[in-house]
Amino acid sequence: MSEPANRNEELLRLGILAAVRFLSLAALPIDAILGYGDYLHFFSLAEFSSLGAGLPWLGHWVEFPPLFPYLSLGIHNVAGGSQHVYAYLLALTMLAFDLGNLWLVGSLSKKLWDPRRAGLIAWVYMGFLVIPAFGWWTFDPMAVFYMLLAANAFYQSRPYLSGIAAGVGALVKFLPVLPLVLFWRFRPRREAFIASGLTAAILVVTLAPLFAAEPEMATASLRSQASKGSWETVWALIDGNDRTGAFGALEDRLDPELAYEPRGNPAVVPTWIPALIALGIGAWAVFRAQDDPRAQFALVGLLLSLVFLASPGWSPQWLAYLIPIVLLSLVMRRAALFSFSLALVTLLEWPILLSRGRFELLALPVLLRTLLMILLAFELWRVARERV
Repeated sequence: MSEPANRNEELLRLGILAAVRFLSLAALPIDAILGYGDYLHFFSLAEFSSLGAGLPWLGHWVEFPPLFPYLSLGIHNVAGGSQHVYAYLLALTMLAFDLGNLWLVGSLSKKLWDPRRAGLIAWVYMGFLVIPAFGWWTFDPMAVFYMLLAANAFYQSRPYLSGIAAGVGALVKFLPVLPLVLFWRFRPRREAFIASGLTAAILVVTLAPLFAAEPEMATASLRSQASKGSWETVWALIDGNDRTGAFGALEDRLDPELAYEPRGNPAVVPTWIPALIALGIGAWAVFRAQDDPRAQFALVGLLLSLVFLASPGWSPQWLAYLIPIVLLSLVMRRAALFSFSLALVTLLEWPILLSRGRFELLALPVLLRTLLMILLAFELWRVARERV
């Protein structure tokens, strides 16, 4: 396919995704946007801040790295405190990031596959993004964008861009730093130091003032996720925690000590044990992976799968990180099977079961998802260890 034809096909995909999202926003009632996702929680946090609780990480602790809470507060101010205007503006913001994600998947697919398969990957990923559950229910499209941007920059041998993308992405979620492993394994040490140094510099420059101004609130924000116990994983089933990862009342965020208060039962299996096992397997896989473009990308997917398997908690929106990696790493038949199965299990978990309060059935999607994740990890390792 010629370059102009490729460009037209890319623009068509972007246009279709944008059109579907705009039509969905126009047709759906506001409750459909606020009902199943986290937008209402995000609005409440921004409202809490604007009504006197102070800035995130300073006046009160939040469970997220600082970039999104401040973006959310800015959107709240632009919306004039209107809940429905806030929801529409946030949805459009996430659309912008998902358009970027679709473009990046198209760009990466050309580096990893032949032109025909590359176009098919991009079309399938566009179909995934059309589903509202994986498009605008949360702010994870931001972190996915920076993760894919860091990976794309690796294949372009642009350590500066990769380091900046990973650093900014780490201010949204920590997962965008994973592509930096590729620099340490497959690139000259100079490029690895540049990419990692820029990531570290961005984190220090951003976080240091917050810790200097309000060390207790900043520390509470950073540690809150790790302190809340297990939820929606096999570890939660072992612990007897049939709960989601939600925190308590907004007023709790004014007290940094409450950020460390465990939710649910304590861990039966100490969290450091699965983390150490995942770290050991991941380190072994890094040194055994082949220096081949698709093997390299599969390695990132394997590391991501190990993080999710070892994590005491799981949130359904985290599937957004896995799907592009699955589509880009595996042959289409296997990629489609894993993607469809994981999406189906995720939707079964939320909203089908948990939105209806059926926590007694939570073990079913948890066990199915864990089994699929283990099989996926093996499949990604098979790709990572073989020169394609």
